[in-house]
Amino acid sequence: MTISTVFKPTNLRRGLSLLGNSLLLLSVLGVAKVNAQTAPTAQPYEPSYMVAPTETLPPLRTRLISRGSIAPVRGEVTITLRNMGPSEITYEAIAATEPRTLASGEETVLSGLSAPTTISFYEKDGGLTQATVSDVSSRDDAFTVEFTQAPTLDEDSNSMVLLETGNIFVF
Repeated sequence: MTISTVFKPTNLRRGLSLLGNSLLLLSVLGVAKVNAQTAPTAQPYEPSYMVAPTETLPPLRTRLISRGSIAPVRGEVTITLRNMGPSEITYEAIAATEPRTLASGEETVLSGLSAPTTISFYEKDGGLTQATVSDVSSRDDAFTVEFTQAPTLDEDSNSMVLLETGNIFVF
């Protein structure tokens, strides 16, 4: 003979359970409401070095000074690089050449470069480099960039950009 018991909740237990759940819900909602009223409002983070919202910086192209202008022929140009400094220069015509080295006193000619183009460069020993654009003519499709040692960090440069329009920028 087997005896089994079946648990049947009474109306009193159901009522207490419902009351307990309701009180729990009310207390949670009350705490959430109090927290929402007393919590400080979130302010967006604005670092001190950011530009004030009323000021705007002009585009980079207008902040740089053009070092000259040439006339690309069928979108192509010739650039002569001349190292006048005491250290080797590593340079690269982006998307046109791999990094190459130019020893002190050497010169190289990059012909058939497509405009626009960017040439990056740096002294191999980590020194400061100054690039000067010369032999620029608005009627010609060629110019020269001469590298020397920059006397100050303000005069250090590591890129030359030639726009499709023929404007030359060094920075």
